[in-house]
Amino acid sequence: MTKGMIKLSDGTDIYYEELGLGENLFLLHGNGGDSTYFEYNIGQLSREFHLYLIDFRDHGRSDNARDKLTFELMASDLKEIFEKLSIRRANILGFSDGANLALVFTIRYPYYVEKLILNAPNIRFSGTRLISKIISIGENIFWNILPFFKRNKRVAALLLKDLKLSKKDLVDIDKEVLIIVGSYDLIRLDHVKSISESIDRSRLVIVKKAGHKLARSNPGLFNELVVDFMEGNN
Repeated sequence: MTKGMIKLSDGTDIYYEELGLGENLFLLHGNGGDSTYFEYNIGQLSREFHLYLIDFRDHGRSDNARDKLTFELMASDLKEIFEKLSIRRANILGFSDGANLALVFTIRYPYYVEKLILNAPNIRFSGTRLISKIISIGENIFWNILPFFKRNKRVAALLLKDLKLSKKDLVDIDKEVLIIVGSYDLIRLDHVKSISESIDRSRLVIVKKAGHKLARSNPGLFNELVVDFMEGNN
């Protein structure tokens, strides 16, 4: 395993890990998390793929040299990471906000992307269930009434923002895409189905009785879905 910091052009340090052999596969965590989210997955997946894990700007062990945080900025970060690590193309797996970042990155920089795996993506705040909306609004209120914690405020604000993507942007995606969502997910199933239906080469898997964090609650099933898709078996 290789691990360390990548210094971006604006001075931000991004933590990354690299391990395994095979096709390149990026694992992108969710809002407020870090690369350890995939701790139950990397053992098996690293035997199949050359994995790259990062902590997003303002997350985990990464910092942020700028007083802003957007999906467009994080997509630009990911492009710079590809360049600094001399990665020509890679498959991308994203969870929640990581799935949203994967979508923005693919639409902005399609030539870097092979296949996409999107676990619980949502391109609109309205696409989340009521309980998720309440939690997200509550997090924003909590951090904004405190005098400091700018990092937490920037991260929490992402939960309320719609992606700057249109239906045409989704229609234009020409990659093979696997979308995974739990039947009890925080993302509304009709919203995820709409995303899937907009992408011509996508396949939607709804895992019964599963919640938002399938990769952690049932890593064996999650890994199986990933490997089968990457090998062209589903």
